[in-house]
Amino acid sequence: MKRFIRILTACLLAIPQAQAQSLADAARKEAERRRQLAEQGVEGKVIEANGSGQRSTGSLTTFNPGAGQSARPGTVKEAKNRASLSTYRNQLRKLDREILECEERQSLLRRQAEAERWSLPKSGRRGGAAGSESPREKLLRQAEELEARLKRLRRQRLEVREDARKAGYLPGEIDGKAVAP
Repeated sequence: MKRFIRILTACLLAIPQAQAQSLADAARKEAERRRQLAEQGVEGKVIEANGSGQRSTGSLTTFNPGAGQSARPGTVKEAKNRASLSTYRNQLRKLDREILECEERQSLLRRQAEAERWSLPKSGRRGGAAGSESPREKLLRQAEELEARLKRLRRQRLEVREDARKAGYLPGEIDGKAVAP
C-alpha cells in the first residue's frame, strides 16, 4: 500500500512539471513565429473598433496608437536599432549602484562634519593660508557636491527608464520583476 501511495505521489508531482515544460515550448515557438513575422515585415493586426457597432459590456479593451505612431517597429532595421532589454537593465543597475554609493558617502561626510562641529579647536600653526576653509566647511562642501551628483544620477536613471518605456518595454520587464519574452 505504501509503495502504491509513493508511486501515485511521484506521478502527481511529475504532471505539473510536464505541463510547465510544454508551456515553455509553446512560448519559444510563439517567440520564433513573431521573430519570423518581424523579419518578413508583416505587422500585427490591431483591432481598433467593434465591427458590429455595439458597445461591449465585457472586459474587452482595444489599443489605438497615437497619430504617427505604429504599434510595432515598421522595419527590421528599426527593430535592430532598438536597444535590448538587458542593455536597459544593466544601465539601471549601474546607476543604482552609483546612487547608493553616493548616498552612503554623503551620509558619512555629513556625520563627519557633525562630529567636527563638536571637536576641540586645533592648536598650533595652521598649514594653510589665513582664508582657507575649516575641515567642517570642506566636508559640507563635499556633501553638497555629492548632492548635485546624486541629482544628476537620478535624472539619468529616469531618462533610461523613459527610453526603455518608449522602446516598448513594460515597467515590470525593465525592473526585472516580470518574465521577459
